[in-house]
Amino acid sequence: MGKVALDREAWLQKALEVLRTEGIQGVRIERLARDLGVTKGSFYWHFKNHPDLCHSILEYWSDSFTKVVVENPEFLTGDPLKSLIAAMSMVRKQGLEQYEVAIRDWADHDAVADKHLRIVYRQRTKFLRSLFERMGFKGQDAEVRTRMMLSYKSWETSIYADETIAKRLRMLKLQIKVLTDKAS
Repeated sequence: MGKVALDREAWLQKALEVLRTEGIQGVRIERLARDLGVTKGSFYWHFKNHPDLCHSILEYWSDSFTKVVVENPEFLTGDPLKSLIAAMSMVRKQGLEQYEVAIRDWADHDAVADKHLRIVYRQRTKFLRSLFERMGFKGQDAEVRTRMMLSYKSWETSIYADETIAKRLRMLKLQIKVLTDKAS
């Protein structure tokens, strides 16, 4: 078997996949190396040790599955309703919520993961609240809409795992309509 050169992202993506299917206890260096078809030496090229890998997983998840949305300049200006639809469609189409349950489960048993999760949820909350406020919702009206959207998007994939992406996108448009209707 020839040598396979893996970048850091390949390790992190595989670690997230294992985290989703087996939990953090399944994320072991030997296991990841075997699954990736490389030696453990490849791991140490990218990470110092297992705790460094765990920290890197959380950073990667934050950057690749949250910051990519909440710091996207296209969503920070312009029509807030169009921004909300585009941002939530991006989350759905790119599967950016696919590791929510696994990260949440990890955070339930690990203080570092919990701290990181809370930072990410604060970023998401701030982002969504700003969109609803730009639409004219204030106080509790903005807060309840923010919480409903965040909660739904965080858990939708695990609750409605059998639904197609097309159906979830149709439902997303209806959800946003309900949440942004001034008569609601």
